[in-house]
Amino acid sequence: MVLHMTETNLHKKSPYRAQLLFVGLILIIGFSRHLPLSNPEWLNFSPVLSLFLISGAMLRGAWSWIAPICAVFVTDLLLNPSYGVSLLEPFMLATSFSYLLVFLLGKSLVKTKSLLRLVGGGIAGALVFHFITCSFAWWSNPAYAKSLNGLIQAITIGQPGFPPAYLFLKNTMVSSILFTSAIGWIAFRMQESVPSTTAKASAAGAS
Repeated sequence: MVLHMTETNLHKKSPYRAQLLFVGLILIIGFSRHLPLSNPEWLNFSPVLSLFLISGAMLRGAWSWIAPICAVFVTDLLLNPSYGVSLLEPFMLATSFSYLLVFLLGKSLVKTKSLLRLVGGGIAGALVFHFITCSFAWWSNPAYAKSLNGLIQAITIGQPGFPPAYLFLKNTMVSSILFTSAIGWIAFRMQESVPSTTAKASAAGAS
């Protein structure tokens, strides 16, 4: 009887334990964002979009937005002085808006059991992020002609004298695919461990 109660309690706690472990993983990955700073060729190679996408898709309740906000915006407070920008600057607000859209995209995938669909969401999120941030740069930067050609320049080549926009897109796409694949695989493995705990608890109760 005591054994049965112990197994049942473990079963009840296991989903919450798995979620807390995953939240911890999200935070650790978020706080590792300072690593590429010394490598300018890796600009925009970051787990941020994957964190928002997968948090929306895999986490439940308040943790789905608390975890990525803590992982990203707290580290932004540490990282932004290195770039000489503030969280309240217009471009950062546009960037935050793109994060929100990627998070909502993750929410639309909340019932998916396919890693391929999750990675597809990561690719879509990278494209959304690139389009929004480059469009805002085109709108706010006087270096761009306020025309369709100027918008295309902002999205593809970027401003002369700076790294090309397609480099940012490439790094965003590659990092989104890699991080979404890796973090998504871990999340699905954690989900699979919960039913196995259920089966063990049921078997212990029957015996």
